[in-house]
Amino acid sequence: MNKIIIIFLIIVFIDGLMKKCNMFDMFIDGVKDALILIKPIFTTLIAFMLFVELLRSSGFIDILSFVIQPIIQWIGIPIDIVILGFLRPISANASLSFLYSIYELFGVDHPLSLLATLIQSGSDTTLYVITLYFSTIHVKNTRYALWVGLFMDFLAVLLAIIFYLKVFV
Repeated sequence: MNKIIIIFLIIVFIDGLMKKCNMFDMFIDGVKDALILIKPIFTTLIAFMLFVELLRSSGFIDILSFVIQPIIQWIGIPIDIVILGFLRPISANASLSFLYSIYELFGVDHPLSLLATLIQSGSDTTLYVITLYFSTIHVKNTRYALWVGLFMDFLAVLLAIIFYLKVFV
């Protein structure tokens, strides 16, 4: 992939030289246009990152894991897996850090690590995507996008757990 990008940049550079364009000024103009586009995205992104950090530091995740611990124990799945499924629709970084801790705890080839990988790859950062994309295009009524996205995330976690229970238990 890196080679393709380098080849593309070389082709663009050679094309600019052949057309005798002032490529630096064109590059600066492109950056200025990008800054205009990034302004609404940046404010939304900062607000969402603040929300995720408040969620982490407030202890809400610890309270949630304490509440659902009895339900999860009889299934035989560690609470970290459920927290990963809960965090994935909210934040990619938080869910990746949980995935990494699961890898460290069990090892990469362990069935629970494979379950965590299925959850990580099968679900999406729904709240992040809806917050960022809909705010960028100034859509205030998301209609069913949030509920459908969260349902699909739930379904991905549920199917990953069912697959784990059928194959590994």
